[in-house]
Amino acid sequence: MEADGHQVDTAIDAETAQKLMRANSYDVIVSDIVLPGSSGIDLLKLQNVIAPDVPFVLVTGNPDLANASEAIRTGSAVDYLIKPVTGPELQKTVARAVEIKRVRDENRRLEAENQLYQQHLEELVQKKSEALLRAYDEVSRSYDFTLEALVAMLDAREKSAGRHSIRVREFAMILADEMDVPRDRLDDLARGTLLHDIGKIAIPDCVLLKPGKLTDVEWAVMRNHPQIGYDIIRSSKQLAGAAEIILSHHEKYDGSGYPRGLKGDEICLSARIFSVVDAYDAMRSVRVYKKAIPAEEALEEIRRCDGSLFDPEVVKAFMTCQPLLEEIAQWDTLDQELP
Repeated sequence: MEADGHQVDTAIDAETAQKLMRANSYDVIVSDIVLPGSSGIDLLKLQNVIAPDVPFVLVTGNPDLANASEAIRTGSAVDYLIKPVTGPELQKTVARAVEIKRVRDENRRLEAENQLYQQHLEELVQKKSEALLRAYDEVSRSYDFTLEALVAMLDAREKSAGRHSIRVREFAMILADEMDVPRDRLDDLARGTLLHDIGKIAIPDCVLLKPGKLTDVEWAVMRNHPQIGYDIIRSSKQLAGAAEIILSHHEKYDGSGYPRGLKGDEICLSARIFSVVDAYDAMRSVRVYKKAIPAEEALEEIRRCDGSLFDPEVVKAFMTCQPLLEEIAQWDTLDQELP
């Protein structure tokens, strides 16, 4: 082996071999099965514990199938030589074992590099994800600010309409939480309730701000605003769910609403939630054509319309949440006094 370029350590017995194996790192171990003090199989088992990737070659002058099977089961044995062993045979076997060790080392190095790369990639993805989430949050805040600016346009025309939309959005989110509405539908609910009256930007002032009762012709004009709002909003993919709420926000549970005369569950849940909180806020607010009514009267009207105009399940949630709605509403002076 030395003549073939290998550095060789020898051991006269198993005890000496164990000391060498614990103190050094070898590319190959060659051992007879029969050793003073212990067997080569025991030595092989020890090698599986301290350095399982090191190839182990067993040599014996008394071939035994059981020994061969046990050597293979231990894992590190790569060959089984039967005496007498010639120099070329041993050299060839050791060379093959060294190549096995080289391949194992290369695989281990590649695996370690792959783990480092995977860790680096995960860290990079995490950083990019955090950056994207921050960017998304900034875009979302900017997007929602733009939506609120659209509502402010209504506020400029219809006095408290903008504040009404913001309150109704807050009320609807509270009811949605009470009714366990899935989180992936909350953005649509928030934006749909905020923009529910966006179609009124196309309604003439003489109709929208008329203090008295509307004529049949004027009502026909006013009733167009859900469709107008829907047509404005539906072109945005981000507002597709909100557009359905805008189109359905005047539908009634008993089918008496407009523009499609939908009934019961035909109306999306978000629009059914909106219908209750919108009615309550409208009754508690001042409009150009009416004064605000007390909370007790508004609550009684909601109860009266339970099952007809309003979804009973939504009304049930509303009754639970109504004290909180009153607490956070903060109807201001403009909402409490006629202009």
